[in-house]
Amino acid sequence: MDLVFSDIHADINALNLIIDTVSSDEFIKKYGSFSRIINLGDLLERGINPKEVISKLKSLQKNYPIFSVIGNHDEGFLSRKKVAASSFESMDAHERLSDEDLSFFKQNNNGTFGNQEYVDTKNGLFCVHGGPLDPKKITPKNADSEAWLYQRNWQRLTDEGFEFFSYHGYHYKASSAFGEVGKHVNNHIILCGHQHMETAITHRGGKIHEIYSKIKPKNEKISGHVLESKEIEIDQTSDYLIRLGLGGPAGYYGVGSSVPHFAVIQYNPKKVILFTVNP
Repeated sequence: MDLVFSDIHADINALNLIIDTVSSDEFIKKYGSFSRIINLGDLLERGINPKEVISKLKSLQKNYPIFSVIGNHDEGFLSRKKVAASSFESMDAHERLSDEDLSFFKQNNNGTFGNQEYVDTKNGLFCVHGGPLDPKKITPKNADSEAWLYQRNWQRLTDEGFEFFSYHGYHYKASSAFGEVGKHVNNHIILCGHQHMETAITHRGGKIHEIYSKIKPKNEKISGHVLESKEIEIDQTSDYLIRLGLGGPAGYYGVGSSVPHFAVIQYNPKKVILFTVNP
């Protein structure tokens, strides 16, 4: 089973809560134990405990494989690009990160950081922070200094029914996402975060359907918290785009929900279960 989270945003309390919840006997008895972690990016910025978050992941890395993609806030901090306002306390905490702390983020030969995508063809996963479109195909030749905003960690699912560029990134349609990923992975699941709000969309036989609003949530008490779960049974003849909600409430910026979210992927049978942790 995979544990998946996105947008922790330097919130150590949220990360600890997620790990403690999925490691509890109650959770394991019902859902199983996780054997690897998929981090969909934005570990950094907005929150005040980046050092503790990185330390926690380095500790987990000793016992579990961790597959990470780079978030736009991670890139913003590491590349000294201003992404969005953080508090002075948050900025100070990030400035005090050492080279050893930041070694968690791999620096590439071209000066960029981390991976824009993680592809698991065996399990049909295409993991990104924002969107899966090939930047080379959507970036105008005259983009120049704006070219980085077309990268996968800046892409976002459009709410307008059409595609467009803004200084929040390139807004893509689900049909474009399925078309691009279908070239790389058959019967795939696209996993992303970035927008802090859960969603689930399917693609089968050329038709696209929003399914998230049709999933009936279940509530249960585990480890002293009320977990709301939404279960998505994976049909092997369909493709899926599943966006996770905000992992760390410290990243709340007026969009989405300010409680922790995470997901697990079970493989026998194949399911993606989205969780919200309520007080």
